[in-house]
Amino acid sequence: MSSNTETVRLSRRAALRLVAAGLGAVVVAACGPIAPAPSAAPTVSVSAGSNATAAAAPGGATAQPKSGGTLRYGSDVDVNRLDPHFRLGDIYYTVYDRLTQYDINHNVQPMLAESWDISSDFTSIKFSLRKGVQFHNGAELDANAVKFNSERARDLPNTQLDEAKWWTSIETPDKYSVIFRSDKPRPLAFDYFEFLNIAEPTSANDLAKAVGTGPFKFVEWKQKDSLTLTKNTNYWQSGKPYLDGIVMSVITDPQAMVTRFEGGTLDAAINYPVTDFVRLRDDANYTAYTFSAGNFSCLGMNCQVPPWDNKKARQALLYAVDRVRWANTVQKGLEVPSTLPWPKTSPAYDDAKATAFPFDLDKAAAMLKDAGVTGPVTGDVIMQNSLAELTSFAQILQSDFAKLSITLALKPQDQAAYLDVVNNWRYQGFWLGGGSFAQLDPATSFTKSRALSVSGNSSAFTAPANAAAVDLVGRATTETDPANRKQIYTDLNSMLLDEVYIICMSPTANRLITTSKVHGVTPTLHSAQKWWEAWLA
Repeated sequence: MSSNTETVRLSRRAALRLVAAGLGAVVVAACGPIAPAPSAAPTVSVSAGSNATAAAAPGGATAQPKSGGTLRYGSDVDVNRLDPHFRLGDIYYTVYDRLTQYDINHNVQPMLAESWDISSDFTSIKFSLRKGVQFHNGAELDANAVKFNSERARDLPNTQLDEAKWWTSIETPDKYSVIFRSDKPRPLAFDYFEFLNIAEPTSANDLAKAVGTGPFKFVEWKQKDSLTLTKNTNYWQSGKPYLDGIVMSVITDPQAMVTRFEGGTLDAAINYPVTDFVRLRDDANYTAYTFSAGNFSCLGMNCQVPPWDNKKARQALLYAVDRVRWANTVQKGLEVPSTLPWPKTSPAYDDAKATAFPFDLDKAAAMLKDAGVTGPVTGDVIMQNSLAELTSFAQILQSDFAKLSITLALKPQDQAAYLDVVNNWRYQGFWLGGGSFAQLDPATSFTKSRALSVSGNSSAFTAPANAAAVDLVGRATTETDPANRKQIYTDLNSMLLDEVYIICMSPTANRLITTSKVHGVTPTLHSAQKWWEAWLA
């Protein structure tokens, strides 16, 4: 490290405090104090028996985890692709480990890295790796493998790992040490490492394989049908995983999901239809989990299609989306209406701004008129057909927008078609869906989330209109002063509500339901569970 840089050795909690003011960054001067960590934790609720960590055994004793059995898991979305450096779903991500991971309380926990040293100017991080960790094909984890994965993520397009470009060099001074260096401060580095999966280098580019060091090994992927994983009997966490394997079934029809789960052919289901989730949450035969993990619901629009190329017209629609009806009626009170994507634990959360745009069609009509929007407007609404709640709300939007002389054609799509149409701007009106990564620092969210991104978003919000926003997000990724970061969060919120390339409806509560025999369900900030800690009674 440079001669004027002092190294700060940090514990897990201290590392987070360095990375986060709230969830963001706090300056740690050399030999200086570390700011307190956030006291609030993301909301996790468990209904009908608290099986989150262990089950109660007869007589009041705590049941011990039991090995064996295959978890049958229902998912409304499929694996996108067998590539370790694209965002992975709740089940597939268990094939891989990362250097570090956040727990649900925002503490940085060691995974493949046992410890780390961070320079006081935040321009370098040295990781010390675990020794003796093996990939699923028997190759040993070493520093060169870590370097390979970060450089591969850097060179691939559209990975949601653009932070890989931060590092001007990655050094491997010995077999078990890796040093990441940057020419700028990187106070949000652990947000990057949270999603950098470490794959075995010789197989990483073979998209028919998936070889990591994780608790489960890849067996088979049948596209649009199923994903099969088996236990890694050589996992570095001794005694884990408890499960022999996981079979994830892709079930895009909400009613089919209900039929299979309640018919006993599934042990767990994610994004269970809200009405049925609420119906079962007090049933002792099931355990219902809701947890905030950074997802949010929103309406996006094509900012290059008139009249939505005029931000004054977009601003009018802030008053045309009935968030209260979305949260209380469609989502059955499981979500809280908000014009911001942030959970209340985020340092960017602002209650005044979150509630600043109540549903008011008269005001929306007046603002559209002031924006020069006269006469009828037509457009489509693109959404995923596997999400019944979005379909219901699309019908509400259709009715409300008709009162503003805006005619909407609803166009449900399967996941692949939806992503293709929306991400390539091949729609003439709106997309209804969501975004992610709001559990991380807000600057990271604006970098990673396709919905929020100011430089590669799904709403065609591009140059030159986005120039100021791009500069603001860029400054947010390197600023280390807490007071300055707080102002940047305020400015980011103001930008979002001024440019209105998306209209937020609420932070989204992830819904997971299991049968009562599933225990040890442990949410993380990865929008996923620690399935290596789950077990079947």
